[in-house]
Amino acid sequence: MRAHELFKQGRAKEALALLRPLLQRKGEVDGDACALAAACLGADGDYAEAARIDRLLCDADPDNPQGWNSLGYDLFHAGDLDGALEAFEHAVGLEPTRASTYFNLARIAARMGDKSKVIEHFARAVELQPDLQDRLDEDPDLRPFKDDPDMQERLPGGTPSEDPYAEYYATRS
Repeated sequence: MRAHELFKQGRAKEALALLRPLLQRKGEVDGDACALAAACLGADGDYAEAARIDRLLCDADPDNPQGWNSLGYDLFHAGDLDGALEAFEHAVGLEPTRASTYFNLARIAARMGDKSKVIEHFARAVELQPDLQDRLDEDPDLRPFKDDPDMQERLPGGTPSEDPYAEYYATRS
């Protein structure tokens, strides 16, 4: 609990110092200690080490979607797109209704240059959590797709790909 309080105060290094002995126990994985340690490492920008800790949690509890999401997030920020993709896909299999997982899958697809997957995953994220649509303009990975007609067609309130005046012309003739 002390480590959690330190983390909330922005004192990640001190929190991590308290958690390290719990992480070094042989044969026993404390899921809460792993999750908090990975968060501390991520807060300090050490995503590769955070991913290593996340992997301990995933190995110990392979049915924990939060562990897989954390692993995906940390691998993404460590630059391991293939590993992040694998982790997020595993997380979706465990919890198919978590919007943030689809959002992160869209970001990975954007970095990998797969436009159809960007649109598919981002549209699903927005379907599950409509306020994520605002992130299309904010996220540097997704911003290039903001005005894409295919993306707009899939989003609520988007513009259809056909002539927007077709209905008007049909009623005038």
